[in-house]
Amino acid sequence: KVKSLHAAGNFDECIDVALDFRRQLGLPIVKRKPASKFTILKEYIRVKRLLKNKTAEDIANLPMLDDELYEMGQRMIHLLGACVYQVEPTMFPLIVFQGVATSLRHGLDSTSSESLAMLGMLLCGPFGKPREGLEMAKAAELILEKPGMRRSAPYIIFTTQGFCYHWTSPLQETLPHLLKGYQIALETGEHEKAGFCLIMRSYHLFFTGRSLDSIQEELEVTIKVLTELKQEISKLYIIVLLTTVKKLRGTDVEADDKILESTMATAASTDNIPVLTYINVMKLEEFVMFQQWKEAIDLVRKVAGNVRQNLACTFASVRYTFLEALTYLKAAHSATEWTKRQMKKSAKKMIQLIQGWAKKGNVNVVHYLYILEAELATLDEKHKNNKAKEKFEAAIATSSRHGFLQDRALAHELAGEYFKAQGDDHWGNYQTECSRKCYQEWGGASVKMLSSLSTVVDADVIRG
Repeated sequence: KVKSLHAAGNFDECIDVALDFRRQLGLPIVKRKPASKFTILKEYIRVKRLLKNKTAEDIANLPMLDDELYEMGQRMIHLLGACVYQVEPTMFPLIVFQGVATSLRHGLDSTSSESLAMLGMLLCGPFGKPREGLEMAKAAELILEKPGMRRSAPYIIFTTQGFCYHWTSPLQETLPHLLKGYQIALETGEHEKAGFCLIMRSYHLFFTGRSLDSIQEELEVTIKVLTELKQEISKLYIIVLLTTVKKLRGTDVEADDKILESTMATAASTDNIPVLTYINVMKLEEFVMFQQWKEAIDLVRKVAGNVRQNLACTFASVRYTFLEALTYLKAAHSATEWTKRQMKKSAKKMIQLIQGWAKKGNVNVVHYLYILEAELATLDEKHKNNKAKEKFEAAIATSSRHGFLQDRALAHELAGEYFKAQGDDHWGNYQTECSRKCYQEWGGASVKMLSSLSTVVDADVIRG
């Protein structure tokens, strides 16, 4: 019954039935309510004590679970994790801790690698401990090497590549692994996990700066595949991304708006929080790329910090943090003095987050940091001439070196606006032309708007 409810997307009922089943087994359950930070931290400390500095190899060499009662309980934990992530994300850490604790106390089973991988994602993301998180990811991968664990491989690949490795490794490196996860899922009949891998791969393709036409082509094929596999929930995520890509390309904008509204209504009717959150992430992506700063700041204020909570550990939450900070900085330019100070303060909080990630080895956010530091410098009269220029140059070089084409285009564009505002039309026009070429290569509609304007037009007119 729990499996059928989960497959049908009835997550609330699925949670109730699974918790009741564990209660009947006499096993501990988490309370069906939002978890406080204190409760999450308390349960994490308990798991940390059980780990006792165990290495990945130590965990993988634990004895196998030989108790049918706990095996049934662990299967409920597995299904609970997938459901609470959709409708009550704050419960998710407690479910993960419960699964890991059972494995450490009573032995490994087919769900242990999944619980450890999810612990890895929590450590990499919200807890800010990527080294420890990657050790848990490694433990999950070692357990997969045991006999009879192949069916778990797609979910482990989805979790480790989608939520763990991007914190310390280039985002591009996750792409072939996620494709492999999808292929294994097809071979083993794990169609839901196949959908998971395709979702994560699709968004990572977009965030790495692949050309929009190639992404659109792959997304259209992906929707056909998910339709054949009857993965309607997974298809919602892809529809959100596809409509964004098409709008960024400047095609079928009105039709895409209607599709997005329909997708939002479907997600809202099932309380699918992640899909609704991805819609907000991609809306902000559009607003920033088209420099619609009023719409961007309205959205940022509306959703507040919910994106980092609802999409914790994903690269989408990292991307959103960058876009949020940039929105505050750009909106500050036209704000009153008091509001300007408040927006700078909010932006600096986001910048500090990104600085923390960079210091812990996140190579995917370095160019974000340079762009934000450049924009922050443009608000500071004392450092405008030197610091802003240096940071824009660093942002352009870094995004180019790491292959983030859309961010290189954005950095050139922002630099062009800055130089023109300083009265330096030579460098302003040069940066605008570089931006136009990058947008053209990426395939964004921005190039149409840039190309339609003379390179000597005032920066305030360009896409303003």
